[in-house]
Amino acid sequence: MRKLLLFAVLVLVVALVAGVFYYRSKEEKAQVPSGYSYLFSLQGEGFKVELYAPGGKLAVGKNSLFVVVHPSSNLENLYFYMPPMPGMGEMREDVLLKSLGGGRYEGAVNISMAGSWQIIAQINKRTIKREISVPFEAGKSVQKGEEGVINVDPTKLQLIGIETDQAKRGELTEGFNAVGYVSYDLSKTYEITLRSDAWVLDTFGRFEGELIRRGTPLMRVLSPEAQIAREELRLAKEFGKKDLEKAAAERLSYLKAGEVVFSPYEGVVLERKVSPGGYLKAGDVAYRIADISRVWVIAEVPQEYAPMIRKGMQVLVSPVGSQESFVGRVDYIFPEADRQARTIKVRISLGNRGLAFKINQMVDIYFERQLGNALVVPASAVVDTGRRQIVFVEKERGVYEPRSVKLGRCTQDVCQVLEGLKEGERVVIKGTFLLDSEAQIKGVYSEEVRTHEHHH
Repeated sequence: MRKLLLFAVLVLVVALVAGVFYYRSKEEKAQVPSGYSYLFSLQGEGFKVELYAPGGKLAVGKNSLFVVVHPSSNLENLYFYMPPMPGMGEMREDVLLKSLGGGRYEGAVNISMAGSWQIIAQINKRTIKREISVPFEAGKSVQKGEEGVINVDPTKLQLIGIETDQAKRGELTEGFNAVGYVSYDLSKTYEITLRSDAWVLDTFGRFEGELIRRGTPLMRVLSPEAQIAREELRLAKEFGKKDLEKAAAERLSYLKAGEVVFSPYEGVVLERKVSPGGYLKAGDVAYRIADISRVWVIAEVPQEYAPMIRKGMQVLVSPVGSQESFVGRVDYIFPEADRQARTIKVRISLGNRGLAFKINQMVDIYFERQLGNALVVPASAVVDTGRRQIVFVEKERGVYEPRSVKLGRCTQDVCQVLEGLKEGERVVIKGTFLLDSEAQIKGVYSEEVRTHEHHH
């Protein structure tokens, strides 16, 4: 009889507890406003935060929420957070909360853009969070679609401005910049001499560094030998001595006996070695003139780039600070390196049309060589994680696959792809960092991004 009484009491207690749980469950369900459906929960630190929204959906723009905290506690903050990305600062959208008591809250939030967000709840100075993607629809948002890809809705595509380009074959080049200075082309310097001794009467104000034209007067001279030859010629004409006249004329021509000596070249006066009143012996240099219609550029090339330099290769030369470039050609590589500067000197022959380059002027030189035909993608398509290089392949509009690739040489503009891509596949060239962040948040990356065995 006593056992029967204990059993009856136990059944009554179990029924009572079950009733309480049923009642509370029914009461809690009744607490959710009509039309609201369950979205998701945040759990941690001994708390569970349930979120409900009309139709069980979150969208870009204004959203109404209903929030329940278990066990009932003070929800200090609830907000959506997007970490900073290249070209975009961090974003935070706070949920405006109104307490209804018993751990229940009405909320409103304006989500400014689509994408991956962290939703963060702060309860009694403790923080719990989870990651979601907006737009969000309960029961559908957890579906990733095809494994290993990122799905981007049309609204977000417009917001982040994704652009793509094809992987294609092309000529791969490698280049570098060096500095240098302009010098005279010493193969185009000329000496002005006389073939007879002469007195210098005038130099017409010529000076070193002066730019002169062909036919510019350099000096007026008086040559005793020329005077004798001129007198002989006069006498030969006077007495009708044809043979003597011819010989005297030839001697006078040889001595260049004109009183004024003119420059036979256009260029710059490098040296003026005569002065008015001076005496000049036959063969002595009176002037040195440099033709600057062509100049030399002496480039200081870092030693590590020395193997790239070839005699005859074309280069681009620009005055420092100028956007204009001129084509020159390497005509000599000096055999000695500068041990302290760790450079080698390279001489470039360069046309100086319009005298655009001044002697001793500093210039920038761009050296470039062809590396052959290769499969290339724009350098902006490559995301370097430190352990691997990744490109995002467009499977279709709005669907992107992160793919590990093996790279060869990279220039400022393009990268050579050795493995991982086929010619014609489209890769993302703008928006890669946003896709990279999306992939990390959604867990699309595995320990190693899938590598496709495409060999080129």
